[in-house]
Amino acid sequence: MFRLKRDTKYILIIVVIVLSVFMGLRKSNLQQAFSKKKVTVDISYVEKLFDDSANERKIKLIYNVKDFDKIKSILSGILEDEDVYTKLFETKGSYFNVVFEFPKTKYEGITKKLREIDGLEVENIQSASAVRYSPNIEANLKNNELSKKRIQDLMNRTSSHESIKHFSSQIRKIQATIDSLKNQKKFQSHNSNYSIVIITAIKHLGDNSMIRNSINVFVLTTFISLIAMICGLIVFYYVTIILVKVMELMGIKTARGSSGYGYNYGRKSYSRQVKRVYKDIEDKKENNKENNKEKDK
Repeated sequence: MFRLKRDTKYILIIVVIVLSVFMGLRKSNLQQAFSKKKVTVDISYVEKLFDDSANERKIKLIYNVKDFDKIKSILSGILEDEDVYTKLFETKGSYFNVVFEFPKTKYEGITKKLREIDGLEVENIQSASAVRYSPNIEANLKNNELSKKRIQDLMNRTSSHESIKHFSSQIRKIQATIDSLKNQKKFQSHNSNYSIVIITAIKHLGDNSMIRNSINVFVLTTFISLIAMICGLIVFYYVTIILVKVMELMGIKTARGSSGYGYNYGRKSYSRQVKRVYKDIEDKKENNKENNKEKDK
């Protein structure tokens, strides 16, 4: 069985307590709760998406809320609409970003719901520049379709192989232009009829709430760490005892020093030598007494 000095026991207790407190501080970030630190929000990607969008109406909203549940519940109801297209939804701990498009026919209803959410700090509504939208797309599309039809008629009237090959090449080029104009028209129509909304919600905890939450985490983590380390030491102690007992059963014993035996042996031999010396002296005394008596006679 192990025997520890009192100083060693005190050092072990202090180490366990210090480690528990360290783990509690690391888990709870208690030092950051007392220092007023501003939440950093990275919305560069969202802002780029906002700037690059060509929607006729663009809405930017920033919220500072205490709880995400309410705003996420309202947004879930909006995003479930089949006419609403979600382009981005990302959550990053202390904030989240949402980007979606909705038709202008639902502008009043959706913006009303968004404005009723508590914590709205920034509302920015922009209208795209008219330069982005070309009014000549429809005219160019009609002109190219007429050109295609005219070349098609010419190709049907000729029997020359070279002419047919030339007309076919022209038709392919015109058709590519027509497809591009149609895509532009569709894109322009979508951007004109749909508004884009970018929402950034930042979770804000009051100073008292943040400190209270950090203290709760600190106390709980420290207590659990302390109990866990105490249990670990107890388990280690009994496992070590079991291993020592097993080694004794296997015939493996701890080695002992030989200095004690040498010391005892020395004492015994020294004692015997002393007894012999005393015995010789007594014999001499008796011999001397006998000699003296004989002389006296």
